[in-house]
Amino acid sequence: MPRFFIDYEDGAQSLRDDEGEEYPSLEAARNAAIAALPDVGREAPPQDGKRTFVAYVRDEWGTRLCTISLNLDATCYPERQKRRG
Repeated sequence: MPRFFIDYEDGAQSLRDDEGEEYPSLEAARNAAIAALPDVGREAPPQDGKRTFVAYVRDEWGTRLCTISLNLDATCYPERQKRRG
C-alpha cells in the first residue's frame, strides 16, 4: 500500500507529518485529510474570527498531490441587536 503524508497549517502554525500512513489510494488519503480539518478548526477561535486551515497530502517523495482547505469567517453585527427593555 502506498504511504501518504498529511501536513496541516493555519497561517500561524504548521504541522509536518514525518511518519505518514498507508492508505489504499490517494482518494483515501484525501478523505482522511478532509475528515481531520473540522477537528483542527475547533481550536480557540482567532480574535478577528477569520482563519483558513489547510491540509496537504504528499507522497513518499514529498510531492504535494492534494490541497484541502477549510475557511472560517465569523462576522457579527452588534448594531443589529435589538434592544430589550
